[in-house]
Amino acid sequence: MDVFIAEHLLDQVPPRSQKKLCMDDRLSDLPDTILHHIMSLLSAQEVARTCILSKRWKELSASAPCLDICVDKFGMDRVRFSEFVAHLLLSRAPNSLHTFRLHSFAIDHASSWINRAIELKAQVLEFTEYIRWESFYLDPQLMAFASQYLKCLKLTNVTLDSNAFEPLNHACPALENLQLSQCFLEVPEICSASLKKLDIMECSLLMNLQIQTPRLVSLRFRCLQYKCSSCSRYPVITAAVTLCDLPNAENIDLSCSGRQVTFGREIQKFPMYGKLTSISLGEWCLSDKFSRLFCLLRHSPELKELTLKLETTMERMRFA
Repeated sequence: MDVFIAEHLLDQVPPRSQKKLCMDDRLSDLPDTILHHIMSLLSAQEVARTCILSKRWKELSASAPCLDICVDKFGMDRVRFSEFVAHLLLSRAPNSLHTFRLHSFAIDHASSWINRAIELKAQVLEFTEYIRWESFYLDPQLMAFASQYLKCLKLTNVTLDSNAFEPLNHACPALENLQLSQCFLEVPEICSASLKKLDIMECSLLMNLQIQTPRLVSLRFRCLQYKCSSCSRYPVITAAVTLCDLPNAENIDLSCSGRQVTFGREIQKFPMYGKLTSISLGEWCLSDKFSRLFCLLRHSPELKELTLKLETTMERMRFA
């Protein structure tokens, strides 16, 4: 049954049949909080289809705290998917959205949809472009991440330039969790004053990146050395990562291989990692006669666990 037919079916049912339907409507007996919780466990399409069971469910669906929308549910039919998402966001009650999850596939309107979710004061925002397709460019002309409500942002298979990323540094005072996966990053700096968790996984850096996040507690950085072979937009680039002051970091994973990691000048002046208890490092830390490894150890007085993830075989390693 088409989702639009299901959503508006109650309006088309004859009065006698509608009366019988309402007599059997048990969902309307539940409190609003329970109904909203049930909706948060369903996809947006399932929520729309369930409108046939309860007129009150239909009324509350416009203020469901969670929207989980996936193009897979539409058999990759991008036209029908676009119509559904546009209708859903236009019918939303203001200030009612907590979580917005969108799994899209080569649809230009996605930037505008993300912007609409931000306007609805979403606290959790997750966007995934179809993994087998090229990365989706988040157009700063169509969207802005500026929000005093956004706490968690997860992006997968997108291209982020400095114009799109800049509001995350300076215009999202509540942002605590940022997760970037399989993305192309043309970003010179991550310097959010509120960020506590940062994951950069299997991304391609298109320029040198500096990380300076004073409240950060957890950092995971596992980036690709080269671009994905299926993407022709960017050339092969080897970029460096510079870690500056991270005084509150407790767990750091820098197990990326072949990536140049450097440290800010402040590390020579005081214990830059005074709260660090666990760290995982890749083969990069063995270069320059272990100088960067020794530097880290000297400036991590509370370190309890050190993990080295090496690709080099023991036969090829030589310790001075």
